[in-house]
Amino acid sequence: MLKKQKRGRFSGSTFCHRSMNKIKDIDSGRIVGIKLDIGFSTHESYRELYGNHNIPEYLAELGVTTVETPIGLETDGEALKQHVVCCCNAGLKISLHAYSESTASNPAFFSLAEDNACRLFHQHLLSLAAEVSCLQHSPTVVNIHPAAGSSDDSRPDLVDRSASFFSWAHEWCYRNAPEVHLVAELQISPDPEEPIQRIGDTYDELLEVVTRAQIQACWDFGHAYLNERRYGVQLYPPEEFLLRVGHVHCHDVYGDDHHPLVYNTVPWKKFIELLIYSGFDGSVILEVPPSNFLSAGGIRSLTYSLKALETQIKQCKGSQE
Repeated sequence: MLKKQKRGRFSGSTFCHRSMNKIKDIDSGRIVGIKLDIGFSTHESYRELYGNHNIPEYLAELGVTTVETPIGLETDGEALKQHVVCCCNAGLKISLHAYSESTASNPAFFSLAEDNACRLFHQHLLSLAAEVSCLQHSPTVVNIHPAAGSSDDSRPDLVDRSASFFSWAHEWCYRNAPEVHLVAELQISPDPEEPIQRIGDTYDELLEVVTRAQIQACWDFGHAYLNERRYGVQLYPPEEFLLRVGHVHCHDVYGDDHHPLVYNTVPWKKFIELLIYSGFDGSVILEVPPSNFLSAGGIRSLTYSLKALETQIKQCKGSQE
């Protein structure tokens, strides 16, 4: 059973000046989202895709309620703060997507030692997430990948390391930042020639990790499809996994993943149906970089994908009423 999180002000915040006592749980009003990088206004691909539009305001007009922002070791806290304020001014909420593969901060190297690089990085990251919650007056979802180790590592040990990491992170949030909600992502399996292994690239393995850590899962549709195509693993998840999903990455596959919903490759509509019928009410993030929208027809592929996603969600919710 998931640990019920309390609501309260994060004592470690450096720019939170209001009590978090009135923060509400994530609701269905935040369900449609899209990827948006820090510094988007200076990125050439964003400028080419969106033209002269004020991007956050334009996304809000299109019905987007949430943006997911990638963060890593190089992320500047002040730049993140400005990004959050810009998005909040347009009425958007923010979730965070952490990247640490191929660094000492990856959960594969986690330990409880005070100077452990993984622990220090994620403690800083979770503190930033708490500050984001203060700015947006709403909980912040933080999506983190389980361990990625070498092909020589013991897989059971990497599973244990992942579960230990997420258990520590969940407990840290429970004590210090209850407004931060952790999810662990269904990873994409490595190519056969890659000398690595990624934990949580099957439903059963990720379910084991999130259950042991008492957190929720991020179901990545493109990863699920490619994992089945490459290795024949299960495409549709068991009911136990569906009940653990708190966050979603939705995208199509066109050779590789993270493409607009225009290729009819990934059975994303069926995935959405399964989720809604299982009671899901978290955010569905259209995880597509600007370059892939541009290669699929530009802004029209973006608006089409958002509309298709919104329509499917509404139809599934409507059929339950």
